Amino acid sequence: MPSTERVSWAVAAVATIAAAVAVATRPDPEPGRPSQAELEANKRILLDFFSFDGPRDVRAERFMTEDYVQHNPRMLRMDEITGASGRQAWIEGFEVAQRRGIRIVELGGIPLRDPVIVMAEGDLVTAIYRGEMTDPDDPARTYEAFAFETVRIRDGRMAEHWDQVTLAPGWMTGPSGD
Repeated sequence: MPSTERVSWAVAAVATIAAAVAVATRPDPEPGRPSQAELEANKRILLDFFSFDGPRDVRAERFMTEDYVQHNPRMLRMDEITGASGRQAWIEGFEVAQRRGIRIVELGGIPLRDPVIVMAEGDLVTAIYRGEMTDPDDPARTYEAFAFETVRIRDGRMAEHWDQVTLAPGWMTGPSGD
């Protein structure tokens, strides 16, 4: 090999090694920001929560922090009724609602499975679900509607939750009139 080729090869090798070292040792451009793998793991937590098929208390223990905060206004009313807080309020709130025949989550039939969008940024994960709703002006027609679920992940569990559920007249009165 002529000497100029050896020099070119050596320069290329040194440049490649220097670039690899620079990439491997560079500081995180945004300290504290989750890696792509952490974002994917956070998405998995939300998806696994909504696909979990087991007892409510086991689901809560597995996916929620003890101090879990629910921002759904119907669940907040259940917190008032049960006197519970955090993860325990979620468990007891659904139990009371079930006994009274009250719907905590009313999405008009939009199923919370197979989201059309799942996105994560920082410690927040949002899933958007699609469903078909009956047109109130023409029951022979349907339209596309969406529901969302957003959670804050802390230490591999859901610490907070938001959705689009709202209060509606009479929602607290189940079939028994309670």
